[in-house]
Amino acid sequence: MRRVFVMALALLLPACAEVQTGTAEAERTVARVSPAGPISIIYRDDESNERTLNGIVSYDSVLGRDRAVHFTVKNQSAEPVCDGTFTKEGPNNGKFSLSCFDGYFSGNGQYERKTGDPNNSFIAHGQTSRGFPIILVIGRPAGRPVTMAPI
Repeated sequence: MRRVFVMALALLLPACAEVQTGTAEAERTVARVSPAGPISIIYRDDESNERTLNGIVSYDSVLGRDRAVHFTVKNQSAEPVCDGTFTKEGPNNGKFSLSCFDGYFSGNGQYERKTGDPNNSFIAHGQTSRGFPIILVIGRPAGRPVTMAPI
């Protein structure tokens, strides 16, 4: 019985060694990104109309853990429309910047996770490059109404 155990252990060791040393390809297969989820980008256009872009946001790393997290927004037709970065400044807050529609529209601002917000859910406020308000609603924040400030 002891001999069978040693043989089984010997067969498992090479597989463990490969995982530990790993290759870049193997490392990418490990889940090290935040899951994709819903996003609404609410902004004012040049005519002062309120616009809403609904889509899915995906991340290149982990929100809340990594200092800078690149993200991509795809519209409801699964076309990439925005790229941006969340930059963590504190345990529950940071800054964002984004560019949409090949640079036609951009904005930046700040975000803060509130007590009760589920993971990967928060609201960010800022301004477009033209000085109009912009709000990013990421995930499903806990019971907070989203209102656009009058201009």
